[in-house]
Parts: sequence; structure tokens; C-alpha cells
Amino acid sequence: MKNKKTVIILSVFVLIIVLSMGTMAVVGRKGAGSSVAAAQKYIESSMRYDSRGMAYVASDSVRQQLYNTGEIPTPRELIKALNKSYDGVPTGYEGKNITFTVADEKIIGDRGYVSLHVYVDGVKHITHNCVTVKIGGRWYYDGVAAEGENK
Repeated sequence: MKNKKTVIILSVFVLIIVLSMGTMAVVGRKGAGSSVAAAQKYIESSMRYDSRGMAYVASDSVRQQLYNTGEIPTPRELIKALNKSYDGVPTGYEGKNITFTVADEKIIGDRGYVSLHVYVDGVKHITHNCVTVKIGGRWYYDGVAAEGENK
């Protein structure tokens, strides 16, 4: 009887640890599940001055450009720097509904080329042509596509 109780308690304890680790892995995950999702997340985050959203879907080269020191910052370092830059600056998009439609998407190896129409409160605002990169099974925003780059 005592042996059974110990096995049950250990099993519950192991289950709690496994579930906690799984939850932390999902919550702490960087990047996006698709090329389009990475581009959308980065664009919307930049429009809303959401430094966390930008940092977690930005590729190393984009993080380096945003940090502006020549170094590749960690997402945490970039978030701190962006928050300092955005402090007290209104976005112009607060309270507005930002939506996207995919005009085009091409995946060539580990690179994605995404063209997105951006709508603000239902009115077409701009079209973004983005490059994304797949690293470790996750997608990251890698910048603006050069003219003709996704052909």
C-alpha cells in the first residue's frame, strides 16, 4: 500500500514537471510558425511600437540593425533599447484595427518572400514586401525585400 502511494506521488510530480517544461517552451518560444506569421507579427508590432513582439520575430540581422551598435543584441537587450526609444512617443495606431491580406508568398529553401496588404480600420494603408528566414524550424522577419528579389 505504501509503495503504491509513493509511485502515484512520484508519477504526479513527474507529470507536473513535464507539463511545466512544455508550457515554458511554448510561452518562451521565439519566431513564428510560418513565414506569413513572422512578417505579420513584425509589421504589426512595429506599427504599435510593441518592442517585445518585434524582438521575438526579428532575425539576427534585423536585431543588429535595430540595436544600431554593430552588435547582435539578445531579444531582452533589444526590447530595453526599443522601449527607451519609444518612451513617450505615440504610435498613431492605438485603438485601431490592423489587418492583413496575403498578396503573395514564395518559399525558397529557408527563405520566404511575403507581400502583405496592410489595412488600418478596414482601409488599405500600405503593401509590405518582406523577406523571412527559417532557423531551427521557426520563421523570423529578415527585412524588406529588394525590388525583384522574390521573383
